[in-house]
Amino acid sequence: MTLRRLVLSNFRNIAHADLTLGTGVNLFCGKNGSGKTSLLEAVHMLSSGRSFRTRHHSSVIQEGSGQLTVFGQLAGGTTLGIERLASGGGRIRVNHGDAESSSQLAALLPLQVINSESFSALDGGPGVRRRLLDWTVFHVEHSFIRAWKNYQIALKQRNALLRRGKIDPSSLAVWEQRMAATGVEVDHFRSQAFAALSAALRGLQGDLGDSPVSRVDFSYRRGWRKELDLGEALRLSREGDMAQGHTRIGPQRADLRFTVAGEPAHNILSRGQQKMLVCALRTAMAEVVRQRGDKPVFLVDDLPAELDEENQQQFARWVSRCSGQVLVTGIDAEATARPWRGLESPWNTPTMFHVEHGKITAVPTAGDRQ
Repeated sequence: MTLRRLVLSNFRNIAHADLTLGTGVNLFCGKNGSGKTSLLEAVHMLSSGRSFRTRHHSSVIQEGSGQLTVFGQLAGGTTLGIERLASGGGRIRVNHGDAESSSQLAALLPLQVINSESFSALDGGPGVRRRLLDWTVFHVEHSFIRAWKNYQIALKQRNALLRRGKIDPSSLAVWEQRMAATGVEVDHFRSQAFAALSAALRGLQGDLGDSPVSRVDFSYRRGWRKELDLGEALRLSREGDMAQGHTRIGPQRADLRFTVAGEPAHNILSRGQQKMLVCALRTAMAEVVRQRGDKPVFLVDDLPAELDEENQQQFARWVSRCSGQVLVTGIDAEATARPWRGLESPWNTPTMFHVEHGKITAVPTAGDRQ
């Protein structure tokens, strides 16, 4: 899926922008603070209903304005819209009608984000890595979100009982049965997605020669002992869970592990190598979705600041194979465009934009000027 038109109003320092985007690469270049990252942030909000920089909508709305709007038109004609009010609330629209939820946006416009925050996947908490896996599951298995929500409802009820102290075991058993049924379903979907993700990631590692990144192993931990079924594991953990006041095992504790010779990858790899591994992981996620018939859009913030030129070129080759469109920001237009120049059309002819003080201007290409 690609984004053909993007319209912003009152989004941070961007008072208004109406952009026609190209397939392949769209480059947004300008000085720091000009509004480049805000543009990517707006596209992310269009896909998820939220910013990737803050949970507070009021801080994203331009100072002095009561609301922001983001509108997008996809290649097939579908329209998406977000309105956020400074007073709280707002609307999510799909084809000019109210959307059921923000997950409807995500299904229509799958995104992968590469920015400075993306590289916490290796040394961050399990929740960071779990969300990456669940992004993949969500886009390839439509029943996953229903199973996950039902599991979370049962988990919340069990935790509420655990916090009461002395309780009747039969009350816990009711919710444990529901957790066991839905939790096994969640784990099944995750296991299948992880198998596909592993195969895609192995393929990308093969492009890296003798780099230590090519020797990274990865595994999926489901969140409870593999020799036990979930219902039995919950029963055995009751006493300890009551002492702690919450459920300590289950799909909510799942994790992805990345190791080199048995050691955590972030203890072995250099910072640059860690960044390349995360780029490979996110590209593999996009490749799994592409194999199911959809091509995610990539948002890439200041790639020259994150990867050296050789790795930028490798990443550009990866993205061109699994994505239909990428929005890239950078300070220097030539340095930002260089990794994409050697690719096949349409990737080697970027659509260029200049960003300055919140104003975004299309830059004519050589063909446009003739």
